[in-house]
Amino acid sequence: METYTMGYKYRIYPNKTQQNLINRTLGCCRFVFNHFLAVRRDQWDANRQSVTYIQTAAMLTDLKRREETCWLKEVDSMALQESLRNLDTAYKNFFEKRAKYPRFKSKHCHSQSYRTRNQSNGIRIVGGKLKLPKIGFVKIKQSRDFEGRILNATISRTASGKYFVSLCVEQDIENLRQENNGGQVGIDVGLKEFYSDSNGNMV
Repeated sequence: METYTMGYKYRIYPNKTQQNLINRTLGCCRFVFNHFLAVRRDQWDANRQSVTYIQTAAMLTDLKRREETCWLKEVDSMALQESLRNLDTAYKNFFEKRAKYPRFKSKHCHSQSYRTRNQSNGIRIVGGKLKLPKIGFVKIKQSRDFEGRILNATISRTASGKYFVSLCVEQDIENLRQENNGGQVGIDVGLKEFYSDSNGNMV
């Protein structure tokens, strides 16, 4: 079966407790990214040795066991792992001359986000609510339905305090093929997403 990956972005409405947990997760992901950016930078400066993703993952496990940083265990562990993957990707882009050297993330950034993977059906939509790891069921404004398997979710908070989720969904390509019936669609090709169209689809 041939599959296709598509993105769907929705507004979510977490309650106060869920907002606090999302905000803590954003902070923890930023801490992990910055901490291991410093580790990798310092190791190279001191010994001219590169630190790999696998090594940082092991260090993260140790970091969560320490008393002074045990609060990292309060948030979604997959989100922290994804933060390490983002850092590793940033280094690969730098080494392959596709980007500048990775920079530390600031808590004053207007828009912040974190990504988490769907394991054991931990991300799903049921009865108008979205289930997220550690967060629980969040009210979602699902402007468009889809059929397929959710691969991951990116939770974002805007500068104005609004929350959104972008779902990466693997779908059967046969279900996406349909007659156009003379309709028109506008497509915007970008860098962050391959393209987004006027129907709200992102790839």
